[in-house]
Amino acid sequence: MIYKSFSEFWYFLLISFFKRCISNHGRGECGAFPFINGKNMTLYENIFIGRQDLSQQQIEALGVGLGLYISQNGGTVVRSEYCGLRKLAYPIKKNHKGHYYIIQMKATGAIVSELSRNMKINEDIIRHLIVKVDAFEDKENLISQAKTYGDDAGTKDVGYRAANSKIDVIKEENSEEKAEAGE
Repeated sequence: MIYKSFSEFWYFLLISFFKRCISNHGRGECGAFPFINGKNMTLYENIFIGRQDLSQQQIEALGVGLGLYISQNGGTVVRSEYCGLRKLAYPIKKNHKGHYYIIQMKATGAIVSELSRNMKINEDIIRHLIVKVDAFEDKENLISQAKTYGDDAGTKDVGYRAANSKIDVIKEENSEEKAEAGE
């Protein structure tokens, strides 16, 4: 097709673009706007630390509120988990302990940036981190798996290294059981 002017060419492109969007809209697609229906969603993990003086119910309500914000703006919450009150490595805003909460989600960059902005404003959240991931792990979070040890008077948190060594021990025990069952 030969166009008489450059503006006629752009007019044709604009009309064909809108025709494509309208024709695909009835099928649950939007043609040129795939991000509207979640086709360009990326996987993210969000962990935030709440103030120590809040209760567990308040932290869970805060996590549910953030999850609701994500789902209302077109994202999906895959998993959310309260991980408990933990001692911080160093004081943050005069807090020596903090409530940890993890949210795994599928979202666009716009949702994530707005979520990060909202968490910076919120006074109940002392730290947060949003990380882009390739896939979610099926096993429990390492924060939940961390073992404690010590005498009856007190326990000491070992952290993620102990959780990883515990996982290795379980794998070795399972492989030994399989070897014994095969003989």
